[in-house]
Amino acid sequence: MKFIILLSILSLTPLLASTQTIADEAIPHAHSHNDYLKKNPLWGALENGCSSIEIDVFAHEESLKVAHVGIALKKRKTIQELYILPLISYLSQNEWVYQNQSLVLMIDFKTSGEKTLPLLLELIKPYQDYFTYAQSDSIVYRPLQLVISGKGFSYEMIKELNKVYVFVDGSIQHSNNNYPNILIERASAKYGSIFSWRGKKELPESDKEELQRLVAISKTCNTKLRFYAMPENENIWRTFLDAGVYWINVDNSKRFRKFFEKP
Repeated sequence: MKFIILLSILSLTPLLASTQTIADEAIPHAHSHNDYLKKNPLWGALENGCSSIEIDVFAHEESLKVAHVGIALKKRKTIQELYILPLISYLSQNEWVYQNQSLVLMIDFKTSGEKTLPLLLELIKPYQDYFTYAQSDSIVYRPLQLVISGKGFSYEMIKELNKVYVFVDGSIQHSNNNYPNILIERASAKYGSIFSWRGKKELPESDKEELQRLVAISKTCNTKLRFYAMPENENIWRTFLDAGVYWINVDNSKRFRKFFEKP
C-alpha cells in the first residue's frame, strides 16, 4: 500500500511542480520561517525569492512528519510529500531552483537526532546528486542544501561519513570546537532574548553595541547570523541587514520581497 501511494505522489508531482511560479532572482537574505504553516508551503516562498526555508519535523513511524507540535502526527504530511519530491521533480527539468545558488532547507529536529538524522539521510539517498555536501576541507555546491537545527545532533553521528550532506545551525557564540568549521553554516538566537528594540525611533545604544558584537563574532566564525522571532518591521530589517546580519527571519515573504526591491 505504501508503495502504491508513493507512486501516486511521484506521478502527480511533475504536473504540480510545472505549474508553479519561481522568482527570477533569489533574495539572498530571506528565510521563510515555519514555511509549512503558510497558505502555499514551498511555492509561496520560492515565488517571492526566499533562499532559505524552515521545516519542523518529527520522527514518526519511520517517516519525517512536518508539524509545529507533536499532535496527531499520523495525519500530518511527510517532508517527502511537501518538499523533497516536488523539488526533485522541478530539478529533474531544471538545473537549479535559483541560478547557481543553493536553496537551503533548514530542518528543525523536534525529535532526537538519534531518531531523526538517520531518517533524513536515508530519505535523500536516491537524490544525493541534488544536495550540497562537504568532503574533507571543501564544499561541493548543488541545487539544494540541508541545514539542521534543534534537538540532539552531534558530530559523532556523521564523522565517519565520506561525504557529509548536512550542515549545522548553531548558537551565535559557538566555539566551533565540536564540529569542523566547514559544517557550521549559520548561527541563530532568539531576537527578544537579546534586543528590546521594536523598530520605533532609533536603535538604542545598548542594542546597537550588542548587535555589532554578535555580527563580529559571526564573521570571525564564518557563520551566517540569524535572529528568530524577529518583529516584522522594515526599520529592523534595514538596520540589521546594514549591520551585517545575513538571514532575516520572514513570516510574510511577499512583504519582505517588496521591501527588498525598494530603490
